[in-house]
Amino acid sequence: MLIDTLTDGQVDDALALWARTEHLGPVPAAELDRVRRHDAGLVVGARDDDGRLLGVVIGAWDGRRGSISRLAVDPSARRRGVAQALVKEVEDRLHARGCRRVSLLVFDGNGAGRQFWRRAGYREFADVVMFSRDLDGAASDGPCDAADPGC
Repeated sequence: MLIDTLTDGQVDDALALWARTEHLGPVPAAELDRVRRHDAGLVVGARDDDGRLLGVVIGAWDGRRGSISRLAVDPSARRRGVAQALVKEVEDRLHARGCRRVSLLVFDGNGAGRQFWRRAGYREFADVVMFSRDLDGAASDGPCDAADPGC
């Protein structure tokens, strides 16, 4: 397995992987393009010896804190260390930038995801409430529905 920065040739595969991954849903291509232009080095993919994309993750760094989002592994490659390798790579890249703490969000109903992150050494904060606001003028009718991938 090779872990490296997501290449242009892997973008379509990454978008397809996110679209079919439970608890994630599709990522707009324009959004991924913006993220890669901002810091391509924190969009990381794992591929097999044949070049097939096995998993992908996005890291972000604001100069103070790091974050991880959109970790996805192809179902055929799960339970083989792909997710752990992707997370380790993003953590290493964030740490090299000066990051000392990484945060992430997991939907309440994603038990497998919550278990994965606990095993990876992340603490869960039950008393934190997330707030969000769309700045593009989209209406917000109230609490976010975790079943809505665009949430």
